[in-house]
Amino acid sequence: MRVLFLTSLVGVLAASGAAFAQPGGGSGFNSTATLCLDGLGIQHPPLCRNHEASRFPDPPDICQCLGPYRQVQAVWCARGQNPPPDSAESSRALIAWAKAHNNDVSHFSFNGQPMCVPLSPR
Repeated sequence: MRVLFLTSLVGVLAASGAAFAQPGGGSGFNSTATLCLDGLGIQHPPLCRNHEASRFPDPPDICQCLGPYRQVQAVWCARGQNPPPDSAESSRALIAWAKAHNNDVSHFSFNGQPMCVPLSPR
């Protein structure tokens, strides 16, 4: 009887752990990245903190822009996808899009290439 109970318990825990491991299923996965843009559209790094005082097993990073920067949200690049090339013209177009679309640049594209944030190698 104990063996049956323990194997059932282990099965339930394994199933719940697999659900949290799915991309986007757990709390630690952010579907968008935070970018900080100055008045010319040049990107600056945000200040990110991991809040350890959380009930989630892998709490998400909380990122914010300090100073005179505009905080915008952008999608992550898919495998093999690259962001548009960095130029003064693309930076001006990016900041204009962010101003017109409530700081959301997830649908921005420059010369037919969609805006995304490349994943950093870990």
